[in-house]
Amino acid sequence: MTVSRLPLALIFAATTLTGCASWLPSSLSFGGDESNSTWVGEYQSAPEMGLTTHLSLKGDHTATTTYEYTNGDPSLKENGNWQALSDTQLQVNMTSHHGLNSERIYTFDPSKQQLTATEETVNGQKYHLGTNGLVLTKQD
Repeated sequence: MTVSRLPLALIFAATTLTGCASWLPSSLSFGGDESNSTWVGEYQSAPEMGLTTHLSLKGDHTATTTYEYTNGDPSLKENGNWQALSDTQLQVNMTSHHGLNSERIYTFDPSKQQLTATEETVNGQKYHLGTNGLVLTKQD
């Protein structure tokens, strides 16, 4: 039995999917997922108040945030996922080993190669991230 691929593709394309990644099979993508190449990489904050934040965004839409302390305390690591919301905005969701779920919406400044988040939502509660927010610079 032969099944036409077009009706299946149309059904799939018309279906609203929810999840952590924006992905289409290669047979349905139009020019590839260009949002991946824009965001993928390693980002780091300047040391501030004894803390440096590292964010790693992978091509498979997984993300890792590592918090390094200058006082010798052990680093903390969170794992999660990311997705592009627009050409300049990125959503990162993390789960810590303590069961905390967090979400940050970053805005990208291409001239500075920086991501900036002004607030974070942790288990439904919003927190302001300081005057300038959390600023992460893309590392080469």
